[in-house]
Amino acid sequence: MTKKTGAAFPYVLLVLVAAPFITMYVGFFLRAFGEGPQLGIFPERFGLSNFSFLWEPITWGLAETTIWVALANTILFASVSGAVVTVVCMLAGYAVSRIEFKGKNTFLVLQLFLHAVPGQILLIAIFFLLYYLHLLHKIPGIALARASLEIPLGVWMTKGFFDAIPWDVERAAMIDGCTRLQVWYKIFLPLVKPGVAAVFIWGFLFAWHDFIYVYTLLPGTAKLMSTLIQSLLATEVIDYGYLAAMSLLYMLPPLTLFVLLQRALLKVPIFGGKGI
Repeated sequence: MTKKTGAAFPYVLLVLVAAPFITMYVGFFLRAFGEGPQLGIFPERFGLSNFSFLWEPITWGLAETTIWVALANTILFASVSGAVVTVVCMLAGYAVSRIEFKGKNTFLVLQLFLHAVPGQILLIAIFFLLYYLHLLHKIPGIALARASLEIPLGVWMTKGFFDAIPWDVERAAMIDGCTRLQVWYKIFLPLVKPGVAAVFIWGFLFAWHDFIYVYTLLPGTAKLMSTLIQSLLATEVIDYGYLAAMSLLYMLPPLTLFVLLQRALLKVPIFGGKGI
């Protein structure tokens, strides 16, 4: 094997491994924008007729909805969940990072254990909890339940952000008369602002693509994007071009936020202080 052949081998291998996945994505986009009969993955012509849901009502079962209602419900659901994850994790992460209390290590271990528990196991318990709190079949209530699944790992993430801040910064603020809450709000949050954005986007994304909790705990009339697509798949005649176009719209916000998440994570400050 020559030197050039050896250098090219990893790239050839990567292309061969990625080819099936690339083909599926190409077929997906061609299906979304294709019109007329399709031979293999190539349509007869291209157009925007599959995106008619953007300006026409969507019929599912015996009822109708619009894509904008489903999209607004999904944004509300994911935003509430992301906000709850961010607030709780930022407070808890600061506490476990900077405050010594009895059972701290046990608490952190329990967070990892809770994160390892599949969310589906908790469905029945969450159903009755939301029922007694009068939050069942309500989007904010289901968002709170969904956020609880991401909080355990989120606490570890935010703890890492606060661990990187030198203790001298906190001591100086407290000497100047700041309380713990003021130190957290006025000093620490501005320093880890990219981390705050990353945690919010992380919680938002997990809620955005949730199906099990939405399908189980919300009524059929409260359509989100995931359950709307599922209801269209349950019809006798499936228009795959229509579904591909709707799925493409469903993908756009997470893809955009994923780019923002990557940038936010790269901007998380790394301090050189020494902890105690």
